[in-house]
Amino acid sequence: MRVNIFGMGYVGCVTAACLARAGHEVLGVDVSQEKVDMINAGVSPVVEPGLTELLAEVVGARRLRATTSPRDAVASSALSLICVGTPGRVNGQLDLRAIERVGRAIGEALT
Repeated sequence: MRVNIFGMGYVGCVTAACLARAGHEVLGVDVSQEKVDMINAGVSPVVEPGLTELLAEVVGARRLRATTSPRDAVASSALSLICVGTPGRVNGQLDLRAIERVGRAIGEALT
């Protein structure tokens, strides 16, 4: 299955690598060009034991790549997962702005 994952931090990067190892074709999406470049080079942008080795394997097998383009991701996949941060606000509520931005980007890509 073709899957894209929005947000290539701890959750997104590990999820992407594991889905790719399971045989899925995965496209990671992140706003950070630096993270995208690291992933495409098979290097983990986050500190997680064994992740750089796994990324090198699945990127080398062409089952995982990354982009900054939501439009490219949505156009080429059957499933989108959102794995962006939801930090706490001073008042204790979650900051959902990153999820809202991704939702808008997905919606725009579908039109």
